Amino acid sequence: MPAPGPSRLRRSLRIVVLDPDPDDRHRTADALESTADAIAVDPVATPTALRDALAETAALSGERTCVVTERRLGETDALSLIDCVRTADGDADATTGGATTDVPFVLYTADGDELLASDAVAAGFDGYVPKGRDDSIDRLVDQVRRAVAGMETGSDPGNGPKRDPELEPGAALTSRRHDGSPENRSPSDRPSRPESDRFRALFENAPDAVAIIARDDEDRIVDVNPAFEKRFGYDRSALSGTDLEEWLVPEDAAAIDVYDEVGLDDTVTTVVERLTADGPTEFLLRAFAIDAGDEIREYAIYTDITEQRRHERDLKRYRTLVETVGDSMCVIDPTGRIAMANTAMAAALGEPREALVGARVTEYIPESDFERGKTVIHRALRADDPSGRTIEFTVEPAHGEPYTAEGNVAPLLDADGSIDGSVCVLRDISDRKAREQRIRRLHEGTRRLMAAERTDAVARVASEVARDALNLAINAVHLYDADADALVPVAATDRTEDLFGEVPAIERGGGLAWDAYEAGEPIARGDVRRDPNVQNPDTLIRSEAHLPIGDEGIFIASSTELNDFDEEALALAKILVANLEAALERARREDELAARTAELERQNDRLDAFAGTVSHDLRNPLTLAAGHLENLETHVDAEGERYREEIGWALDRMDTLIENVLALARSGQRLTTTEAVALDDVIDRARRTVDPDLDVVLDGSLPTVEGDPDRLLVLFENVFRNAREHVGDDVTITIAATDDGFAIADDGPGVDPNEREAILESGYSTNPEGTGFGLAIVSEVVEAHGWSIAVGESEAGGLRFDISLAA
Repeated sequence: MPAPGPSRLRRSLRIVVLDPDPDDRHRTADALESTADAIAVDPVATPTALRDALAETAALSGERTCVVTERRLGETDALSLIDCVRTADGDADATTGGATTDVPFVLYTADGDELLASDAVAAGFDGYVPKGRDDSIDRLVDQVRRAVAGMETGSDPGNGPKRDPELEPGAALTSRRHDGSPENRSPSDRPSRPESDRFRALFENAPDAVAIIARDDEDRIVDVNPAFEKRFGYDRSALSGTDLEEWLVPEDAAAIDVYDEVGLDDTVTTVVERLTADGPTEFLLRAFAIDAGDEIREYAIYTDITEQRRHERDLKRYRTLVETVGDSMCVIDPTGRIAMANTAMAAALGEPREALVGARVTEYIPESDFERGKTVIHRALRADDPSGRTIEFTVEPAHGEPYTAEGNVAPLLDADGSIDGSVCVLRDISDRKAREQRIRRLHEGTRRLMAAERTDAVARVASEVARDALNLAINAVHLYDADADALVPVAATDRTEDLFGEVPAIERGGGLAWDAYEAGEPIARGDVRRDPNVQNPDTLIRSEAHLPIGDEGIFIASSTELNDFDEEALALAKILVANLEAALERARREDELAARTAELERQNDRLDAFAGTVSHDLRNPLTLAAGHLENLETHVDAEGERYREEIGWALDRMDTLIENVLALARSGQRLTTTEAVALDDVIDRARRTVDPDLDVVLDGSLPTVEGDPDRLLVLFENVFRNAREHVGDDVTITIAATDDGFAIADDGPGVDPNEREAILESGYSTNPEGTGFGLAIVSEVVEAHGWSIAVGESEAGGLRFDISLAA
């Protein structure tokens, strides 16, 4: 059978694995069992179980035993455990019968370093192997083999390169004073061989790079450990016996003579740059000198601090970012206390930083806001989205008034994904909230502006909005009056009137306000007293803004403070003035429309009065004449009867003319009120009035128009009568919608193109019996609605009227 290799364990070996973590315990046990066919691995979880296992081993003969233990063991640790076990054995404790004195212990842990390894060796461990490396199990197997073999023979098992025993780590030492003179030690002071083996185990298995340097004519490298080979990238055998500076020390650096600096039994700790196969690298060097009997040896332990340096740089950048960022930042622990706060946060809360740390967050924000923030964080985690959430809350600083802040809060999670606190970035948004409030009030004020009906009401609303929404307590609206050739005050705040009494009009060329109005550009002055055009150098006003309202006038905002108008205030004031200009133009148009409507109503009233007078003054004699004519019926002969009939016809003719004249007058009156009118309903009424049997065809649907239904009824009645009178009872009238209105056409003979426009004039008729007013009335009704009418030829060759509803 081939001899076992360096990574195989001998048979008849029992290894007790002590580890509280069940996964690690069984993982280590399985890995060790796989290294030999006849190896017994006993995994235990507690020191008590270990004692029981060792007691069982003591009862067996011929079985070698080794203990592999984790460092952390619950209520105790491995270093305390081995001390307790060794002490108990020394006192011949009945539990183990003193049989564990020769049982080797190997420390196998994940959270160690060379300092722990040194403490472990000092405590009596025979080996130390760090967990978590690719070769951890192979190294553990090798350490167990070394430890067991060392216990059996009491000597170095001979693994690894052959070395001078005097240069071995942990060799017998002769203490030497700092001046170099020897200090004799008794043989009992020298370390025993098992102790030497433990030092060798420490050297071989240290996680950091270790070099042993002999101080002779040159700093000669005696040996390096495997970690050194791996980190520096140099072969161990190639380094042995060579000059330290040749391999490791950059040209612009120097080796550190530990003995010269601190002497024996003391340590130098410093950061150095050393050459590796990959180039210069920073290390933390911990070095000490010992007396090896015939020479001084220096032990150099190199810890790669590349990641540490990177972490420190990242941390420094983070701290710089935290301190220089404009926003306030803090970390809150799970109990709701402030664990860290930057300078900006201290300023925001009105406390020194040292006073904030440890303080409860609810000292500075309401409890309800704090609970809401916690709810937001938990909701984000439930949604599997641990990114920050933004909420608004009230900050109550130690000094000053409460204000509204916006906080971006995010959870801090531990390794298990549980909340371990939170981070909050705070931003004072009170200015933004105030700006939003001003804009909201300005928007509401604009609606009030547009609802005001008269120019004076519009100006008054604008002044109130400037005061309430924009905090412009001193303001006035001046409108241009052409008769006075001046900007006349129309509205002003109470504060303005308190300062000036009666607000004066601004005459042409009257100072700063007129200059701005004439230029048509807004002008703001931080100190009006310094302006050469100021009318009153002793005015109480210091800063003033003049904003022209187009050609309408000017809005003036004033303050008794210097430079009291910032860009935001002026921007919002400009918006207000733009809306004011639009509202004034609308109000002025409505004023003009109201004036025109009133004038039309007066004209219509006069026309109605005239028509009433005409109707009364003309019809009364006609009625009287008709009555006398009727009385003559029994008093005239045949010849007289003929004359009586002619007189009757003349009277009827005069009555018809009077009726048509009155209809024409009324049709020409401008409309003052309108309503939605369905044309097909009006057409049907007109047809039944003129002749129920009249053939009227609606070609498609007709539009609903805005108009006076009574006058539109007169329009269609006159068109229908005209068609029947000039074409006959069998006439067909077709009405259809057009792109911009509607058309009325008949199938009669039509009208000469040269006379088409004339037929709409009063008195035009081709029928001797006609009055010539019918189509003139149609034209007047169309014009009264603001529409237009055109005369043309229908498809059947008859007359066609195109009525356009476009103004």
